[in-house]
Amino acid sequence: MKSTHAGEESKHRRSRVTATIKALVRTRVTAGLITILPIVTTLWLLRVVFGWFRDASFWLVSAVLFSSWGHQLLESTGVNVSAVSATGTNPTTLPAAGFDALPRGMRWGISIFSVLLTFFLLYVIGMFTANAIGRRLLELLELILDRVPFVKTIYRTLKQVLGLFSADEKQNFQRVALVPFPNELTRTVGFITNTFKDSLTGEELCSVFIATTPNPTTGFVFVLRRADVIEVDWSVEDAIKMAVSAGILLPPNITMMTGLKLAALSSGCPAAAKPLSEARATTESSAKVRLD
Repeated sequence: MKSTHAGEESKHRRSRVTATIKALVRTRVTAGLITILPIVTTLWLLRVVFGWFRDASFWLVSAVLFSSWGHQLLESTGVNVSAVSATGTNPTTLPAAGFDALPRGMRWGISIFSVLLTFFLLYVIGMFTANAIGRRLLELLELILDRVPFVKTIYRTLKQVLGLFSADEKQNFQRVALVPFPNELTRTVGFITNTFKDSLTGEELCSVFIATTPNPTTGFVFVLRRADVIEVDWSVEDAIKMAVSAGILLPPNITMMTGLKLAALSSGCPAAAKPLSEARATTESSAKVRLD
């Protein structure tokens, strides 16, 4: 009996130790994944973006390298141009094998120069589209794209999404606010696009754009009293992140109190700063006591 009981106790102790070790390993591995995954993902995205910018103008760099001037430049650095060119079928471009045959420092230099060249070309394109001729050509291109059924949908969606982060759109979105929607007890994120006064009463009003989730390019436009709107010190980027992530990414400071309630709280009158639902419940209970 004693040996059987001792065996069961020893087996139970070993199972508890095994379960503890498994839980500890699982916890540590999970913590390691949570720590390393954002870093690895960020580095991978940087590598992908770097590759995109490099490849966007690499064809131009390779064409220059295999020109007569480029041959002289490569030979001045000690590169055997004939051996490099022979690795590819097209002598006017720099083939992959030929690029790998170059010294390591030169490969990095060519890649970085290609990225800088892409930035320069993007700047030139932006400067060109800012004038009248460039805008007319861009409108002509958009007119052509609008005639292609599937392409026009992709182009319009991407343009609207990217347009939210442009400087002009940020100027239109003057401030971020929490507005009562769909009822007075709940708040949603909105962008104050304009402020004006009531033509009859002179009360200050504002137009608010409320973006939908997860596509912030569509939404609703409301005209609200300025006193009913809670202005917050968020940036437009923070509000868009909150809308796109369905509330997962939150700004640091969030409050449901309007300016009047905040003033009452700071003046030492907490009763006036109660939430609307709590104040309503207090009023209803007081009325019930009086009826009794």
